Amino acid sequence: MTDPIHEEVAGDEPAATRLAGAGMGWRVEWATSGLIGAAVRAAGHADWVRSAATAVVNGRAVAVTGGDDEVVLVWDLATGERMGDALPARGSVWAVVTAMVDGRPVAVVADPSTLVQSWDLTGRRPLAGLVGGAWTAATAVVDGRSVVLTGGSAPRLQMWDPVTGESLGDLVGDPSVGRVGAVGAVVTAAVDGHPKAITLHDDSTVHVWDLTERRHEGRVLSPTGGSRQRVSLTVAVVDGRLVAVTGSWDGRIQVRDVATRTGAMSRAPLTAHTGPVWAVAAAVVDGRPLVVTGGDDRTVRVWDLVSHRQVGPDLVFPSEVTAVTMAPDGRLVVGFGGDIAVLAPPPA
Repeated sequence: MTDPIHEEVAGDEPAATRLAGAGMGWRVEWATSGLIGAAVRAAGHADWVRSAATAVVNGRAVAVTGGDDEVVLVWDLATGERMGDALPARGSVWAVVTAMVDGRPVAVVADPSTLVQSWDLTGRRPLAGLVGGAWTAATAVVDGRSVVLTGGSAPRLQMWDPVTGESLGDLVGDPSVGRVGAVGAVVTAAVDGHPKAITLHDDSTVHVWDLTERRHEGRVLSPTGGSRQRVSLTVAVVDGRLVAVTGSWDGRIQVRDVATRTGAMSRAPLTAHTGPVWAVAAAVVDGRPLVVTGGDDRTVRVWDLVSHRQVGPDLVFPSEVTAVTMAPDGRLVVGFGGDIAVLAPPPA
């Protein structure tokens, strides 16, 4: 069946735009907009891109993107070819995350009010759903089992099986540490085999949870308000230690040691953006922990979290950056407006 919203229309391509920073290390491999030097493939989303992830499907590296047009698109990461029909959602896709579950690639798609749906990306079929929607989602392996964590307007995390939909219990905040509000973002990582979840809440606090013991461990960052409100979150492991990275409304980027609750004061700070940092993502490439930041100033930066030095130049896009992710080989996926671009990293 033809997908008329996203079908490429001859002669209806946007005017070519030069991506500032490309050619000085980063190389544009393909884009759905008219970026100079990029192979233009199918049209992008019909509305803002809100989330992006990568996966491997039938041996091919893919990008998975979701947006306000209520669909999820799957792209060949190397060529920009659209792979199959759009996966439908029931509302704006605020989160899409991927994982290997029992040897098959699975995507979890969350809209804020209606449904969280897991999909088998190989067979292009739905697996399980969670009625009620979610603002955010993440995956983890707990006691050898793949799980999904979702959060939203309630002050708790829901844990469930992405294949069967079985509830594996809720994680509820410890009232002794004060209010734990609505969950705006959740990310996961494992340190020494112990899976943890880090959450960002509506009062701008950041909290840490032990997933094996199903318990709240404490607050990592205290409340903030006004221009310092935190709006994005990711997590990385640096020198064996878990660190949370947040982006704020005023462009501030914070790096916080989760165990000690301290900042990386001995290292140079990550240079702030000039507006809200809507998107942050972490990856390990060639053994290096990296973090990507993008935001309202249309700029994307990539940072080495060990040296706190920028990898390549600033990348300036034609519109606000609302989604970023990085593949294990270092290729960068950026959502800006309704478009997608994939860039190859600078040579080592």
